[in-house]
Amino acid sequence: MILIKNTCLALVMVTSLAVSAFSPNTTFVKSTISPEAISALKLNSNPDEKPLVKDDGKKKVAKRDDTTRVPINPAIIALSDESDETSEVDSLLAFPSNDLYSSWDTSTIHPYSFIESFKTDSALVHLTEPTDCGFVLPFKGNVTSEFGWRHRRPHYGTDIDLETGDTVVAAFDGMIRIAKLNRSYGNVVIIRHNNGLETVYAHLSKILVEAGQKIEAGQQIGLGGNTGHSFGAHLHFEIRYLGQAMDAQDFVDFEKGLLKKNDYIITKADVETKYDLRALHSRQKRDLGLSRVAYSKAKGKYKIYKVRKGDTLGRIAQRNHTTIKALCSKNGIKRNKALRAGQKLKV
Repeated sequence: MILIKNTCLALVMVTSLAVSAFSPNTTFVKSTISPEAISALKLNSNPDEKPLVKDDGKKKVAKRDDTTRVPINPAIIALSDESDETSEVDSLLAFPSNDLYSSWDTSTIHPYSFIESFKTDSALVHLTEPTDCGFVLPFKGNVTSEFGWRHRRPHYGTDIDLETGDTVVAAFDGMIRIAKLNRSYGNVVIIRHNNGLETVYAHLSKILVEAGQKIEAGQQIGLGGNTGHSFGAHLHFEIRYLGQAMDAQDFVDFEKGLLKKNDYIITKADVETKYDLRALHSRQKRDLGLSRVAYSKAKGKYKIYKVRKGDTLGRIAQRNHTTIKALCSKNGIKRNKALRAGQKLKV
């Protein structure tokens, strides 16, 4: 009996100690559980239960790196931390000719300034390389309008006749930078190429590619049409370098569908005297104005005499207090020049 009582008393004391160990008023001594034991507990936890972790920003970084939707500002790279810098640079280098442009804009049609970007007097451009797919004419058709001024407006492309629904293909290998509807160009595709050129395909009835997509020469990019500021179905085709439109017929023989040469030198002089249409127009207006002023000033130095029936150079000289020699010099005629009634002479 005494043994049974002692056993019961021991059980009560153990139970009491166990309950008190978990009471809110209990003070714990420093844990003696080792880090290895904690790791073992984590490994043995239920794999179906995903622990709650704080947002480490990876989703935001991935979203920012989606450069087919968002333009890249190179200034951001210098301010970002080390991990962001690596991902940003890798993303930038994925785009063709990044060493020239240093940006990738999928919203603005022509965001680049040739004057600010072209730092040298000339640049050599290899139109194709042995490792790429070469050149393919975007569409084989008659040229209906060339590069230059048209109806008092600059025309920066070459228009090729086609029917709505005809297949339009990429001229060179590259990556799609723009694939959208534009007010002037209509449905337009712009491709950046490894050689630094960008080609523009406008007035499409349908776009079959998207920004960020890699493309090969001859690959279909859309269907010909009559969208945007266009009168009749045609393909408006442009070749640009650092934003400056070039005359595509300097590069391409549209009748044969071939490149005229593979290596092309682009110079500042050519841009100033041939390709920059608005600047050329301004200079022509200024020069025309200067010539008119010069003519007006010169005109004030002499008067005009209308030849009468029976007039001779001697009689005209006598009437106007001058000499026959001076009359011949001013009018570029000889002394024996036959005069006719109504003829005008400078006197």
